[in-house]
Amino acid sequence: MPKLRHLLMTLAALALPQAAQAKTAGPPAQPSVRLEVIARTPAFGGQEFGTHGSYETITGKAHMRIDPLAPANRGIADLNLAPRAADGMVEYDVDFVIQRPADPAKARRVMLYEVVNRGMRLMAMMAGGSPNPANPGDGLLQRQGYTLVASGWQGDVASKALVGARFPIASDKGKPVTGRISTETIFEDTTSKRITLPYPVGGDDPALTRLTVRAVADSAPQTLTGWRFTDDRHIEIERPAGFDAGAIYRFEYVAKDPWVMGLGFAATRDFIAWLRHAPAAQGNPLADLAAAPCERDAKGACANPQGGVFSSAVAFGGSQSGRYLRDFLWQGFNRDLAGRRVFDGVIPFIPGARRTFTNFRFAEPGRFSRQHEDHDVPGFTFPFTYASLPDPNSGRIDGILRACTETATCPKIFHIDTSAEFWQAGSSLVGTGGTNHDVALPANVRAYMIAGGAHAPGMILPACAYPANNLNYTPIVRAMLIAMVDWTAKGTAPPASRWPSLARGELKPLDALKGPSVPAAGLVWPKVINRPIPPAGKPAWPAYAPAIDGDGNDLPGIRLPQISVPRGTYLGWNLRKAGYGEGDICLLSGTYLPFAKDAESRGGDSRASLAERYRLAGDREARIRAAAAQLQAEGFLLPEDASKLVAAEAGQ
Repeated sequence: MPKLRHLLMTLAALALPQAAQAKTAGPPAQPSVRLEVIARTPAFGGQEFGTHGSYETITGKAHMRIDPLAPANRGIADLNLAPRAADGMVEYDVDFVIQRPADPAKARRVMLYEVVNRGMRLMAMMAGGSPNPANPGDGLLQRQGYTLVASGWQGDVASKALVGARFPIASDKGKPVTGRISTETIFEDTTSKRITLPYPVGGDDPALTRLTVRAVADSAPQTLTGWRFTDDRHIEIERPAGFDAGAIYRFEYVAKDPWVMGLGFAATRDFIAWLRHAPAAQGNPLADLAAAPCERDAKGACANPQGGVFSSAVAFGGSQSGRYLRDFLWQGFNRDLAGRRVFDGVIPFIPGARRTFTNFRFAEPGRFSRQHEDHDVPGFTFPFTYASLPDPNSGRIDGILRACTETATCPKIFHIDTSAEFWQAGSSLVGTGGTNHDVALPANVRAYMIAGGAHAPGMILPACAYPANNLNYTPIVRAMLIAMVDWTAKGTAPPASRWPSLARGELKPLDALKGPSVPAAGLVWPKVINRPIPPAGKPAWPAYAPAIDGDGNDLPGIRLPQISVPRGTYLGWNLRKAGYGEGDICLLSGTYLPFAKDAESRGGDSRASLAERYRLAGDREARIRAAAAQLQAEGFLLPEDASKLVAAEAGQ
């Protein structure tokens, strides 16, 4: 562990937030962006979306150049080691996809930016469609007249079918940059032997190369000698006896040729700033939207304080992309090169209290801390919450919004987590900051917990012990997207935070939670929870889980009618079963355990049956209607979604 902590501290030293860099005088640089438009075609088969008309899709590459000496860029790890053009600039390019109203007179001056997840665009699911962006679903976003933008930021996304980025490789005066790194693999079977390495091998010194295996996260590692390199990106191992499909294999080795991955933050900053402010003469395909009607506040005033094309730009990112947005803010990238705010609103969705493993040497943005695997991946450490406060361990004062507060460029924020992130992603730390008490959120931040939600609803994984949780909480996220635009563009106040509080008894230590008895499922309550690894010799930051009712359903948070008027227990967590690292938390899926039909069929189940709960015909439907109406009144459901939810639950 001492060697591991030393490695993490070394990596962190390469990724200081921009606000910590020295400031120098001089005029602000402007983003250098040249668009290569590959296609400009009608979107969605020419479908019309009410008063906002039809849409068009613009795809291509943004060729970008960045000054490595500019003060705003000095926090990018290894940028000083990137190859430079003759004028000293560093060059790279990213993919982009834009969907905009074809007629600028019918558009709203609102940009909705999607941070892609591993190169994939998933926001189409928020409109009731598939992940395919060519399917508008019910057209919710288009019916609002938004311009939708996505661009690449992850430098190790290579497929042409994905939205990726191509960043330079760091080198030391022509010599390869090397360093010792580690990677973890869980095969989830008993036959696989091949491990893919994230970076090419840069040396084979036996003293710096090691393969270990652990049964579960908290067990001691055992060193293995049965392995060999098959090429510079793969090893083949001999599977040891006594370890099951969930065993954690960790390979430490000397790697070479790190991408300058921190450019993924500058890429978004500069591309969005350019789309917001560059004129048509510079090739901006959105410049004509400046002629669209302005957004007006409750008093009828036309508000566009920053000028440029859009009155409001909102960024949305889920899971990995939500962690990216927290990191983007913490590292000071919401201030563009001219000192303006990049995004007016930011929605980190299901990130937990984590950031990303991006602005580091040998970064791997796709890796993240979980309870069973990759527990010590960088990006899960103080600060955890948005307000600045002293770290209980080090005394260092920091917060996710510290950098943008210093430059007056903070956006409005909706932090949205489900129950799952309290178990796998340390979400309680968002509200406590690592202390043992509640920490007030800044005035520009709202935090919402979706009770009973899984990280990936309905995902069935062979390693998980219990049936998957399929609770569809998309309707809440849809309402929040609209609410954020209204908050940023019109000044309309959003719903108050709905986040569990220690003071109200809504958060509990793990050993204080006792779930219901469900013998048929063999339900066992978790004995572990994912929490960040503290510095050497320091205590762990306290981590808590949501309080539960007698059914095991979460008490705090936004409770959908399926939770407040339930037909079963919805858990944000699932456990690994025998043969797969038994007892550790299973990734992503959550758990759903239906209630028994009647008292006779309970079989020792401590939860009341459906017949005992809903004794009269129509009883549950009436309560569902009331619960949906309440959420709609509070701003957590759109009227159309409240109606759909009631219709779907009626008669069940």
